[in-house]
Amino acid sequence: WGAESVEGSADGGKGPSAKALKKMEKEEAKRKAAAEKEAAVAAKIREAEEKIKDRFCTLPLVQSASYASKKYTEVRDLTRALDGKEVLIRGRVQTIRAKGKVAFTVIRSTPYSVQCVLQESDTVPREAVQWISRLRPESVVDVRGKLACPPSPVQTVTQQDVELQIEAMFVVSAAPLELPFQLEDASRKEISEEEARELEAKAVAEGKKGALLINVNMDNRLNCRWLDCRTKANHAIFNLQHRVGALFREYLEANDFVEIHSPKIIATASEGGANVFKVKYFDRETYLAQSPQLYKQMALMADFHRVYEIGPVFRAENSHTHRHLTEFVGLDLEMTIKEHYFEILDVAEAMFVHIFKGLLTKFRPYLDMVREQYPFEDLVAQVPLEKIDELGMTVLEEQAAGKSVAPRDPGRVRNRDIRVLRLPYPAGVAMLNTKLAELRPLSRAELQQQYGIKTKNDYEKTQCLADMGPMDDLSTQNEKLLGRVVKQKYGVDFFIMDRYPSPVRPFYTMPCADDPNYTNSYDIFIRGEEIVSGAQRIHDADLLLARAKQLGVDLTPIRDYVESFRLGAFPHGGFGVGLERVVMLFLGLHNIRLASLFPRDPDRTTP
Repeated sequence: WGAESVEGSADGGKGPSAKALKKMEKEEAKRKAAAEKEAAVAAKIREAEEKIKDRFCTLPLVQSASYASKKYTEVRDLTRALDGKEVLIRGRVQTIRAKGKVAFTVIRSTPYSVQCVLQESDTVPREAVQWISRLRPESVVDVRGKLACPPSPVQTVTQQDVELQIEAMFVVSAAPLELPFQLEDASRKEISEEEARELEAKAVAEGKKGALLINVNMDNRLNCRWLDCRTKANHAIFNLQHRVGALFREYLEANDFVEIHSPKIIATASEGGANVFKVKYFDRETYLAQSPQLYKQMALMADFHRVYEIGPVFRAENSHTHRHLTEFVGLDLEMTIKEHYFEILDVAEAMFVHIFKGLLTKFRPYLDMVREQYPFEDLVAQVPLEKIDELGMTVLEEQAAGKSVAPRDPGRVRNRDIRVLRLPYPAGVAMLNTKLAELRPLSRAELQQQYGIKTKNDYEKTQCLADMGPMDDLSTQNEKLLGRVVKQKYGVDFFIMDRYPSPVRPFYTMPCADDPNYTNSYDIFIRGEEIVSGAQRIHDADLLLARAKQLGVDLTPIRDYVESFRLGAFPHGGFGVGLERVVMLFLGLHNIRLASLFPRDPDRTTP
């Protein structure tokens, strides 16, 4: 067989050629050399880490083996007052920059951050600098060192007046080498299309095509929300969301409201209609509550004269919009009244002014953090004093006292202190129709550019700009347009519109005494989008049944609700607020999912 070619074998099969074998041998030698080099580097690293393991190493897993053995200082508390003091902090590695004998790292305890510095010296070996250079961003670490005041502020961190001179550093939990996305990308400022084009042109000119435009899309953010929420803006958004709920509760508690907790599994659809989630409940079918509406009212019939609730609300609306969720947090209240639903509006106005002033005065640092990534203008909620007399608006308390002059404008305010705009629905429709007429001469391109109104053709444009009828409901487009008109005329982003037409309100809404075609109802708007819907409720059982029959609503499944008004019923009303929508619109965010920690919509039930 020795006479056979290397190309053949005893059974006549073909094997690798001599050239191929030689190539394989070379590749194997390369792999072996690379593995030996990698092993040598790893051994060298282990040897280096052995030299510094007392001060630079990975800690054992925290399993509650010790208690109160160390004193930590929060990153937010690192100020000039601690200059020269030794401190221990815990945070995440945000950035690392090592060069020669110096290593800089920014340690973040979201949203606060501080620069830490390690300088090679007689007491700090080069291995320590190299150890820091190998740390992975987002790893959790403990850093011990002496606080110092640098000669000039450190612009890239929140604690700009100090830096930490590292004496020891320990990894508590290491992050992986590759993250789902970079926080720098997720933190990039939101820009317009025009600004994006300008940045792209600048990047191309500098030979950095695309470098400035990397962004993280919504799905990637939401799929790894725990990483996304480490950005400064997101952290601020949810701190502000917390404050909205706290200020809501604070105001109502100070005004004799009692917090209640209503059931979320109910026997029938609380609002009627098909937008409900069905739930199998043992041997029968039940529903997730669309609101605590009916239970709030029944609580008032139990003589809790003012009640509120903060809890989940479920809506089975197959809406893929920037402002709809299938589950959101409802801020609801209900109260008895003596004479008029304006009593409820008085509470609503004062409550929202309390919330807005609280956010703007007490929590401005959080607002500024959001604004860095999502630019917005501060909300204007109160009509400027000079506008009231300039326009000839009605001041309700002055009118009641016989002190007001004949109004020249349909807009009203309660008094000159609160100054929240109240606009009757017919007046709002008239203002809107005037504006729609002004827009008709514009081209479709001009409509989109100037007002964000997109139309596919001239017919659709004509339909979009058609006058509203007195009984029509507001479309999303007309809501936004009315918001612009109100802002231009009254100077506010926040207003109430009341006396909605009867056909567009639920069966339990009280008709107006002077015109049953309209109702004692109201919506509240921020930046041209609805955040509140409410009304005086019908508290007479017979009138409620008649109204339901007129609208073709079967009240048999909620007989208990109707019966609660037969044992003597207080006149009453209330409203519901969407927490996420308030946060979204107050901060001028473009999508409600940014204001929901783990949003639920028709396509998303995870994480």
